[in-house]
Amino acid sequence: MRSPIPLSAPDAFSSGGSPSASRPADLPPEPPPPKIRSFESKLGGRRHEDQWSRTPNAPGTGAIHVKTFHAKLNEDSMGYLDQQINEWLDAHPQYEVKFVTTSVGAWAGKLGTEQHLVLQVWV
Repeated sequence: MRSPIPLSAPDAFSSGGSPSASRPADLPPEPPPPKIRSFESKLGGRRHEDQWSRTPNAPGTGAIHVKTFHAKLNEDSMGYLDQQINEWLDAHPQYEVKFVTTSVGAWAGKLGTEQHLVLQVWV
C-alpha cells in the first residue's frame, strides 16, 4: 500500500523562485491530467473545410466534397452517428447534401475487427 502524499510537498510550480508561481500550502495538489481522452470526428484537430479550394455548389448541381462518418453496428452507435451527422450539417448551413453513400464492412480497431457502417455525405 502506498503512503499518501503530504499536502506540503513541493510541486513543479514552487521551484520558479517567484512567490506568485507557487501554490498555497493549504490547497491540495492539482490532479494529474486524465489519461483517457475522447476523440472527435475531426481528423488531426483541424477542420478540413478550411483547406478546401473549391466552394460547394448550392443550386443542387454536382457534389464537390465528401464527409465520411462511421459507427459500429449497434443501436447506441447509430444514435451517436445520427447526432454527429446532424451537428455537422447544422454547423455547415452553406452545404447542400447532393447524395449519400453507405456500406458495411470490417473496421480494424484496437480490439480486432468489428462490423461498421461507413456513411459518406457528398456536398
